[in-house]
Amino acid sequence: MFFSLLFALGCKKEASQSAAPDNASELLTTKALATEEATAKEIVICDQKNARIVKVDVANGNKITWEWKPTASYAMIRSVAQGWFTNLSEAKPVYSGKYILATASGGGVAIINVSSKKAIWYDYAGGNTHSAELLPNGNVVTASTTGGYLLIFTVDSYINDDSKQGGKVAFEDVHNVVWDKTNKLLWAAGKDKLKAFSYNNSCGSPVLTLKKTYTMPQGNAHDLFPVYGSTTDLWLTNSGHIYKFNVSTGAFTLVKTISGVKSVCNGPSGYATILDVANGNGGESWRTDVITDLNGATVYKNTSFGMYKLRWKLVNSFSYPSGDSFHECTH
Repeated sequence: MFFSLLFALGCKKEASQSAAPDNASELLTTKALATEEATAKEIVICDQKNARIVKVDVANGNKITWEWKPTASYAMIRSVAQGWFTNLSEAKPVYSGKYILATASGGGVAIINVSSKKAIWYDYAGGNTHSAELLPNGNVVTASTTGGYLLIFTVDSYINDDSKQGGKVAFEDVHNVVWDKTNKLLWAAGKDKLKAFSYNNSCGSPVLTLKKTYTMPQGNAHDLFPVYGSTTDLWLTNSGHIYKFNVSTGAFTLVKTISGVKSVCNGPSGYATILDVANGNGGESWRTDVITDLNGATVYKNTSFGMYKLRWKLVNSFSYPSGDSFHECTH
């Protein structure tokens, strides 16, 4: 009996010792995953060639970490509206990175839940929609180049494309929109004009009022996006230049002379300033298959892509308050 007890105790001890490596391995795996997540550097890309938005982690083997297609069942966009999302033109991380605000040249605009991939709200702006922005009360404003106008939607996720639209604001060839939360202004650029509008913050009767107009050093404005970490500067591109525009002083500072820049975006230390420079690869003249930095070095290349506009997956503190979450003034 004594030997039986010793044998049993020995088996228990051996079993507990043999379990330790599995627990340790699991702990190391968890730590490794946490470290990888913490060091991820994801770029949100409009991959027009493959009719999708993707996130690519350039810090971890260029892994595609997320994909969204408007025709997929998870998007829950009715079939007759899916064509609005032809040639996705912009995808901005919003609401603390938990949603993406997307537009397409087919005229569509959508707020996409990153986790479920459902377009929780979508509508039709028309006119070759190039950009969209969240307004403080949850409404959305779009910029359409064809016909040249800004258009405000009273976002109502219960009825989607039956949401109320505000009056159009004429703006020739407008390509972009950015909300400036500090000055409570909406910035937009088209042709050789950069304009600032106030917003009345009305839910059902939204109105933009022109407050300032600046003439750019050159025309054909294209991208407008906040300089990461700045409360005063916006990136601004046209057909041959990249500028920084200071919203406080009205000064345009030339950063680089370069043609065909469709988008520019930077981040904190360790993040490159990334450019989408059209090279004709990817099926259309305005697309590219490579993302570069300001010096022309390759950050990411994929010959199966046809890219148009890209953003780092980072919180935009120029436009949105800390901890911002989805809201709509209609509910």
